[in-house]
Amino acid sequence: MKLVTQTSTSLTLESIQPSQALYIKLGQAGAWESDCITRDQTLRLDYREAPHDLCLRGKWDEVREKYKALRKDIGAATRDSKQIRLFYESDETVLWITFFGDRLYWCFSKPEITLLEDKSKTRPVIGQWRSTDIKKNPLQKNQLSGKLLSTEGFRGTICSVKEFDYVVQRINGKPLKEIAKTKEALSALQQKIETLIRELHWKDFEILIDLIFRQAGWQRISVLGGTEKTIDLDLLSPITLERYAVQIKSKSSLAEFEHYQRRFADMQGYARIYFVVHTPSSDLTQTLGESSRDIELLLPNRIAKLAVQYGLTDWIIDKAS
Repeated sequence: MKLVTQTSTSLTLESIQPSQALYIKLGQAGAWESDCITRDQTLRLDYREAPHDLCLRGKWDEVREKYKALRKDIGAATRDSKQIRLFYESDETVLWITFFGDRLYWCFSKPEITLLEDKSKTRPVIGQWRSTDIKKNPLQKNQLSGKLLSTEGFRGTICSVKEFDYVVQRINGKPLKEIAKTKEALSALQQKIETLIRELHWKDFEILIDLIFRQAGWQRISVLGGTEKTIDLDLLSPITLERYAVQIKSKSSLAEFEHYQRRFADMQGYARIYFVVHTPSSDLTQTLGESSRDIELLLPNRIAKLAVQYGLTDWIIDKAS
């Protein structure tokens, strides 16, 4: 792991280039995770029966024989001695990972083994355990590959990380080429859909907005385009029972949006109000920052993203055709 000093008090990580990556389970059922990660900055190994002196001297055949006698299973003894050896002999170029809470944690470590009173063993982390990539983006489990997360189900203590390239790229803050290409394709699709949305008849545009909100799980409790002059959609969240209002305009300007803002201020009982525009004026397009906590402006670029997100691409293409 490389560090570049920016100031006397701060360090910035460069890209990591580990020789390999190992997963370690910090205690039975993660019992040592908090201590190792938040307090001690260590790796910790159980295997209390492993003779510390034999491990330090690299007498791995003797360690295996000891576990063979304990396990009555040469295969299990071989696996145990291999994991212990990885803990004792892995050098500073090895990347260590584990999972704690909702995040992936990683570090590098010095092969300086300490025997604790309870016969468990520790080795120090270089610097500290980290749960962000080198650009300081959190490595949240819900944003990681399922293949990598499956490592957490390993029944032993230490194992090689099969998704080596993937985890290194994630820590280095580099998206996989396939993901980058997919994001580019998605962005291109959203731009094309935005173009088609701008070509929709105003009535079809109203139906599209209705479909987007209903696909998002909200229930319409008033007739689309009814007699209410201030809103076109009256929506209800079935989970929170909050009401939302939607005003749909074929064309609108900043002055008209501000006029509706004043009218919306007098409306009671709505958690949020959406002002949706098919063809915004240039001054309205430039005023996205005018959306307040209670009133949100939706223009074609955002509508296109929502339409793709909620599976309405084919509907738009059919209508535009």
